[in-house]
Amino acid sequence: MSGYKGMVKKFPVNRPLTDQDRKYHLEQGKRLDLKPYPDLMVVRLNSTYVEIVDKFFQEKGFIFLLVLTFFFVFVVGGVFVVFDVLDAVINGERFKGYILHGTFQAALLIAVGLGIAWFCRFEWRGYTYYPIRLNYKTQMVHVFRKDGSVLSVPWSELYFTLDYDFSYFKHWEIHAHVLAEDRETVLETFVMGTSGDVDPGGLPVLHAHWEFFRRYMEEGPESVAGYVKFAMPVENRREPFRSGYEVIMSAIRHPHPLVDVLRFVTWPLFFLQSVARWIAMRTCKLPSWPAEIKAVNVVADDDPICIDSRINPPELR
Repeated sequence: MSGYKGMVKKFPVNRPLTDQDRKYHLEQGKRLDLKPYPDLMVVRLNSTYVEIVDKFFQEKGFIFLLVLTFFFVFVVGGVFVVFDVLDAVINGERFKGYILHGTFQAALLIAVGLGIAWFCRFEWRGYTYYPIRLNYKTQMVHVFRKDGSVLSVPWSELYFTLDYDFSYFKHWEIHAHVLAEDRETVLETFVMGTSGDVDPGGLPVLHAHWEFFRRYMEEGPESVAGYVKFAMPVENRREPFRSGYEVIMSAIRHPHPLVDVLRFVTWPLFFLQSVARWIAMRTCKLPSWPAEIKAVNVVADDDPICIDSRINPPELR
């Protein structure tokens, strides 16, 4: 599971660029000798813009699964507490002691439940996804923020670097910093694309992911269109169950044959998360770009490049 930095815990701002920011800096205008890697992020790609989902999209449903698990534990624990008290009354045992014990158990379960419910609001009260649009023609990047507002900033003015989430396994990801006029102070940060469970030695995967975005913006849509084999079916709609299941299962991707065994063993858990994801998606709003953003992202009817969920297999459209 990737971490939730940027949602549960905000990115630090009004701070200078760090040594790590500089060490892993991703430079615009510098071509990397890597095959561009879109991952499962593209919603739509055309000659005007490419739209991608946010880094939290793949894990959506995990928090709700925790809530469902707790609810089951809460019900089972509550039944045991009730039976303990009834047993004490029937057998004439020390009723007061059981009441205190039961009250403590109930209070503990409620406290944990409230904590998880608070955490769950990040999936229930938001949007199905938080899109990012990279406009090739205007060279602008539009970011749909968590509160529904939009950040628009020129591609050339962003400072890109690799950093990791605060999770234990250090999920590395591409950070985009909006800098002040001094080009040293970070005013805002957002994540471009996916996260990866990689150590610094495995960062070429994220470099290839970065190269997909860089080539689109600097070398044109034709340079990356051929690399997109699957588009997320989420534009103006809620994700189908089958698509969500495939997205979650994609977390286990590796050519090693033992990975197939791992997928077989863990699929019940991923299936339950898919159910939780499907429910969570139905509690969220659909993102909608403001009129002024739509006005500068108009796509020609005869655009030769038109990639969206129609390229997917029928069951994943």
